[in-house]
Amino acid sequence: MNDAPRRIDPTTDRATAALLLGCRPSQVGYCARCQGLTVRYGPHALVVCAACRAAEQAGG
Repeated sequence: MNDAPRRIDPTTDRATAALLLGCRPSQVGYCARCQGLTVRYGPHALVVCAACRAAEQAGG
């Protein structure tokens, strides 16, 4: 089983992405690396999505 974070496609609506990310729709934005959706705004904002961070940590 692959537990690696998956990229959220940028065509996903903000409400669905917010549910997946555990934030409000107004906090959803684009990953600076892959343009997937991530928590881009607010107190837990990240410039790079979880999938890109995991790939970076894995050496990819």
